[in-house]
Amino acid sequence: MMSTHNVEGPAGKVWQLPRAAWLVLGMILTVLVGNRYNVAPLGWVAAVPWLVFLRQRTGWRDHVLLFVALQVGAFFALLKIVTEPLTVSFAFMFSIPVALTTFMVYEGFESMRRRLGDNWGIVLFPALTVLTEWLGSYSSPMGSWGSLAYTQIDNLPFLQLASVFGLTGISALLATSSALAAVLMANDERRRFVPAVAAVAVLSFAAHGYGSLRLARNIPGELVTVAGVVSEGLDFRTDDAPGQEALFAASLAAVEQGAELVVWNEAATLVTAGVESAFLERGQQFASDHDVDLVMAFGVWQEGSNLLSNQYVWLTPQGALETYQKHHPVPGEPSVAGDAPLVVHDRPYGRAAGAICYDYDFPALGRTHGRLGAGLVVVPSSDWKGIDPYHTRMASIRGIESGFSVVRPVRAAMSGAFDAFGRPRATMDYYEGDRMFIARVPTERVETIYSRIGDVVPLLALLSLVLAGFRLFSRRRSAG
Repeated sequence: MMSTHNVEGPAGKVWQLPRAAWLVLGMILTVLVGNRYNVAPLGWVAAVPWLVFLRQRTGWRDHVLLFVALQVGAFFALLKIVTEPLTVSFAFMFSIPVALTTFMVYEGFESMRRRLGDNWGIVLFPALTVLTEWLGSYSSPMGSWGSLAYTQIDNLPFLQLASVFGLTGISALLATSSALAAVLMANDERRRFVPAVAAVAVLSFAAHGYGSLRLARNIPGELVTVAGVVSEGLDFRTDDAPGQEALFAASLAAVEQGAELVVWNEAATLVTAGVESAFLERGQQFASDHDVDLVMAFGVWQEGSNLLSNQYVWLTPQGALETYQKHHPVPGEPSVAGDAPLVVHDRPYGRAAGAICYDYDFPALGRTHGRLGAGLVVVPSSDWKGIDPYHTRMASIRGIESGFSVVRPVRAAMSGAFDAFGRPRATMDYYEGDRMFIARVPTERVETIYSRIGDVVPLLALLSLVLAGFRLFSRRRSAG
């Protein structure tokens, strides 16, 4: 018969569940809040079952059970995004590092909490969560994927907090909510935690109130008419003449509807190095003839290798402005990583810049565009059904953080144009058959607190961990 264990501190029979029950509940919540089809309100308590289990764990078997449960939860959360061309092996392969990282965070947290107590625990869990996410966004090939903040992807008022503290500010509040809930469940003397409950409640209401007020504003300045042009399914044939004709035909239709800027999706077509010049000459002629900016996103196979130059060329009526190579190829993508400094272009309609698809899963790129004064960023992209429309929504948060509109034409998923508050100005469903959309978007940059102060929350998280370390050191010296 399965044994039952009390949560640390008698907190009522309702919480006296078998340890296995907490693990099962943790796996269920992990699946429900992760990736598409997520249940956003559960993001506020997603970590609670894991934190309660940690309080009950004793021997090495519990450590193993925790890791296995985290692995299973991560696997099924990732399985939600597995559609063609991905296979189940993708979910298994990527769930291992996710589970391992989460396991180390939880184990490290619980080790410190047992020595320092619950008052510290309420601070340390969000601190470790935030610091891990922030470091991952800079050093991990996964970028910001897995950020707790993305569980609120459709809660636009709350996402406005990103304009103040970035993604980590949202994650910190969500993680604090889970930590506090676990503490309340574990203690009979809940009155001493009333100030913490009040603080989290006030911050949560304030964040939503701030976001609602922000969304009631209009963005000043001129609007530009921009078009996104999307090609059919990725064809690895090179120099595909019919596909290129379709791209130029859709671009012409966009111009006829008033587009001042036309943007193709990522790798809208593939060409060989030998015909690239002629292909660009045709694009330049199009831009000159129609007095329009044309962002031609296409791939060029590198001679003598299996690598692709995944790039766009920004053409104006007067000539080429920029050739940009994707800075962050997806792990396993056969593309050459670009390393040229980001630039922002002064155009008649405003200051504009660009990136390619996965680049905008790395918040640092968005911050750079914001610091350079971009009011509009185009992001040619290519996704798959499993991350539709989740990935496009993720990219729109870069605009909220740093105060610019984002236009993202996408093959095989939802395309969208969003203003600096993340409000959709136009969307297009790839699977409904449309291949071109028109949007009117602001190009005046909206100054944000985050673009000025940067990642303050991770610094505060680091400071909390340093203070906790000193506290532990002091106690050991006193005990010695």
